[in-house]
Amino acid sequence: VAPPAAQVQETAPPAVVSPMTPAAHTPAQERAALLARTESIKVNLGATKDPAAAGVTGDAVWDPVTQRGFLHFVGLQVNDPTVRQYQLWIIDGARDKRYPVDGGVFDVPANSSEVIVPIHAALPVRAAKAFAVTIEMPGGVVVSEQQHVVVLGTAS
Repeated sequence: VAPPAAQVQETAPPAVVSPMTPAAHTPAQERAALLARTESIKVNLGATKDPAAAGVTGDAVWDPVTQRGFLHFVGLQVNDPTVRQYQLWIIDGARDKRYPVDGGVFDVPANSSEVIVPIHAALPVRAAKAFAVTIEMPGGVVVSEQQHVVVLGTAS
């Protein structure tokens, strides 16, 4: 009688996770990874004179190679997404400045003094020159009238 065959439990090799895999890290970790890339640009964002901008500081980090980025804010006011939302605009030096690229809408939840928001550019950005955040109606707009710009920053 032959001895019983040894049971071997097969396991799949561990998944390869790149530093840019969205599910692999928190937004803060992904932002830090982008900051470490030499291709990435960091633009400081400053409050405008809009009353909703009081006390806001922040920055945008953008990697033109991967077309990924993050906004980071401290002091941005909480919003009610059923009434208004924040919308990012990316001013692309390769496009008509009257029509910035929509970078997505986002909200600041209650009890959030600091937020990190992924950028979702609607079109490829060839030369990011500036970033602006406006207050818009729920869902955002296709073309902003730029009436409520709360933060703005220009790439150097």
